[in-house]
Amino acid sequence: MRLKNLVGKEFGMLTVIRRKGYNSSRHITWECLCACGNTTVATGNNLNSGHSKSCGCLKRKCHNRRDLTGETFGRLRVLRLHSRDNHVSTWECVCHCGNRTVLTLGKLISGHTKSCGCLSSEASRRNAYKYLAGKKKEAPNGSLPKRTSKDGYVRVHDRDHPRSCGGFVLEHIKVMEAAIGRPIPKTEYVHHINGVRNDNRPENLELWVKAHPPGQRVQDAMSHYVESILTHYFKDSLAHISREYLEALTQLINHEIERRK
Repeated sequence: MRLKNLVGKEFGMLTVIRRKGYNSSRHITWECLCACGNTTVATGNNLNSGHSKSCGCLKRKCHNRRDLTGETFGRLRVLRLHSRDNHVSTWECVCHCGNRTVLTLGKLISGHTKSCGCLSSEASRRNAYKYLAGKKKEAPNGSLPKRTSKDGYVRVHDRDHPRSCGGFVLEHIKVMEAAIGRPIPKTEYVHHINGVRNDNRPENLELWVKAHPPGQRVQDAMSHYVESILTHYFKDSLAHISREYLEALTQLINHEIERRK
């Protein structure tokens, strides 16, 4: 189809000056001079259909002649014309909250502004409340129910316990600590006599000492082991026991070990 030359033709307030090129949709575009003195680019389809009649000044003039007094836009009610300058009119409005503000015609009729700013403030407060309500709240210590893990052990809520993990500590640890009246170090552990891990009755629990670290001679380990056990569990009874007695006891144990080899 042969291209129709639009140069020199008038469409409303526009006079076609020259062919411009193509737009993103591959439609032919034309550069036009508006009666107001501005230049603009429009497609041939928009010119022929009457969709484009000016550079935009015609639309602005029509809007600027519109009287908005008494009209409502969102929470705003227009009171009076505030000013009109360079085809831009501003209007004084009162909001539902009682505040007054001055806005351009474009912001009112486009729906860009619907209040004096109170609408945005209320939305921010609602979002803040949702954020606070969704935040994880820290429960008072000991207020959460018991939990039984996959390994069968019962854990109780005690965030302040030195052996707490994730705010929970093994129940049999706490039961044994209450029974012996002291904390249980990591060198000791609590054994369930009947093998039932959730049976944490005091009569079903025994306190065991963990084995010595690897890499020691039997004699050295036994010497240290005997001394640490006596010091840890019979501290009050060792006041009258001499150092020589402890060494003799250690030697006796080592001699028995050597004899059984």
